[in-house]
Amino acid sequence: MVRFRRRLLGLLVPLTIVAVIGAAGVLWLDQQSARARLAEAQLQPALARGDAAEARAVRAEAALTAIAVQRVAEASATATAVALANEPQRALERILGRLFGAFQDPTGTAYDQLADYFSPTALPTVRPEADYLRATGRHLGGASTFSLESSAPQQLAPDRAQVHTVERWLYDERDEADTRQRCFIEDSDQTYTLRQSGQTWVVDDLQLGGTHRTNCPPGT
Repeated sequence: MVRFRRRLLGLLVPLTIVAVIGAAGVLWLDQQSARARLAEAQLQPALARGDAAEARAVRAEAALTAIAVQRVAEASATATAVALANEPQRALERILGRLFGAFQDPTGTAYDQLADYFSPTALPTVRPEADYLRATGRHLGGASTFSLESSAPQQLAPDRAQVHTVERWLYDERDEADTRQRCFIEDSDQTYTLRQSGQTWVVDDLQLGGTHRTNCPPGT
């Protein structure tokens, strides 16, 4: 009987130890799982805040992109509007450049093309100088040049605008041998009325406000 008890104890003690170790292991695993769940629960608000912050950043970037696109569109529209508003002024400068070209070569095609840039009303005002050069066999050369200051266009109608100028023309008249025949400076102020014809502008009318001529200074 005693031997039986001893053998039974010899079996129960190891089993008890194994059971205790197993229970301790299960308890440890439960504790680790609980800690993991607690850590996850504590981390969840931080993750949510991170997601919210990322979403706000995405929305802010989208808003800034939209604002930038809008600003570019507004700037482009403003530049286009300014360019369109100033087109009569730029067109007048180009027309006067062609007039100067006709004075430089009064027997060439530039003279014949004046009617493309000046209306029948305005043409008789600007062509006499070219006619004089043609009749005398002269042309502008040497120191000849012109400059002007022009006001912002005044819109009279969708296809009509008015531009006021202050001009200085230096006429260095040369003969066929390119010898100077006469040289003078003409200062004037004029008001041009331009009319849009298709995609181009033409001088429809011009009014001379005042003019003053002086001989070119020595050494010109």
